[in-house]
Amino acid sequence: EAGRRADAEDLARARLAATPSAAAELELALVLMERAAELAATSELGRSLRLAVLEEAAHWFRSAQREPALRADAAIGAAASDIELGLDAQAETTLRAALAVPQELLPPVRRRLVAELVRYLTLRDRSGEAEALLAAGTAAGWIALPDAALQRLHSLALRRDATAALPAAIDATMAGADGFDVAFQLWEAQADGSWERQLAAYSQLLERFPEVLAFRYYRGATRLRMGDADGALEDLRPCIDSPRYGELARGSVGRALLRRGDAEAALEWFEPLLGRRGQAGREALDGLIGVAVARAQSRRFAAALDLYRRVLERDPANPWAHLGVPLCHKSLGDLAAAAAAYEAGLAALPEDPQLLNDYGLLVRARGDAAAARQWFERALSAGSADGGENLGIFALRDDGDAVAAAAWFARTLELDPERPRVRFYRELCLTQIDGARER
Repeated sequence: EAGRRADAEDLARARLAATPSAAAELELALVLMERAAELAATSELGRSLRLAVLEEAAHWFRSAQREPALRADAAIGAAASDIELGLDAQAETTLRAALAVPQELLPPVRRRLVAELVRYLTLRDRSGEAEALLAAGTAAGWIALPDAALQRLHSLALRRDATAALPAAIDATMAGADGFDVAFQLWEAQADGSWERQLAAYSQLLERFPEVLAFRYYRGATRLRMGDADGALEDLRPCIDSPRYGELARGSVGRALLRRGDAEAALEWFEPLLGRRGQAGREALDGLIGVAVARAQSRRFAAALDLYRRVLERDPANPWAHLGVPLCHKSLGDLAAAAAAYEAGLAALPEDPQLLNDYGLLVRARGDAAAARQWFERALSAGSADGGENLGIFALRDDGDAVAAAAWFARTLELDPERPRVRFYRELCLTQIDGARER
């Protein structure tokens, strides 16, 4: 990565030397900012070099501002480098100066500068000044009313103000901006947020804006998270053809059907989403795992095995599929295939605690107690409470060693205090130890 950045810097310098221009200056400045970020995490010498790199980046950003089409990018870059150098006042001056130029500055450029200055002021607890800037920009025609409403919502997100997010989302929607995405992300990030409160908010929005699919999709997603599969389906089905929410809605319909117990119908919704990028593709793979689990629970192990293998074809390191394949083989009576599947899983995920523990169980079932202990110890070291419990049971039942068993059970409870059976076994061991001492 460092070599790639060095090559990019050399190339940018060569372009600037060959054809001096504001665009070439801006390109070099952006490359230098990447290099500065890299130097920040290295040695003391690197930190010293970082200041010099930032100063050069600031120089080229300021020089590039002479080109009107590049003014916003250059001013924002100069402000960012000034902030990194500890020159906050100068950063604000740079943004305000760029915004104050004559009418040659295009509306989109002004909008970007207003947004960046609003962000700067909001992060410094100067929200009153940020609001005044938005009002002035709207009055002057620099920023359209929907953009201003959306920017206010972004400012609330920066301030983590969930209380004001709902009315701001309504204002943004009435102004013509799709601002609910921002409010939704903000609500999700709030530690004190509740699904019930969000559901009520989405319902209020739908009463005022029944045609806005964003509100219907998010209410459906919330209902699904709350376990209301039928209510989720009612909201999500109208969204499946939406250009923006369609893929996510189709995946959520599949999950709702899965939650309702109709796994095979859910599969029909997941399969068309396989291979898609982003959240829709990830959720489709998770959906296949859910259908595979449902098939295994109904003892259709061969059919479940087919789905687990399909997941691994697309995601070779999927931990749920690597757990499911050997369990299906084991349930079908093919212990050799199960062992091979565990070994393949551990080759892909060598420190997965559940794989380590489950392979230990298989090894023990095949009669190799010494090897099983080693796998349980590895599982415990990787964070598996199951591994610790199995080691304790080994020590207590096979070895009759209450002291060792109590120690294994104690380590298990450190990882998972909510294990009443382990707590009972540990108390039993301690009683045996006390009795032995009294004798």
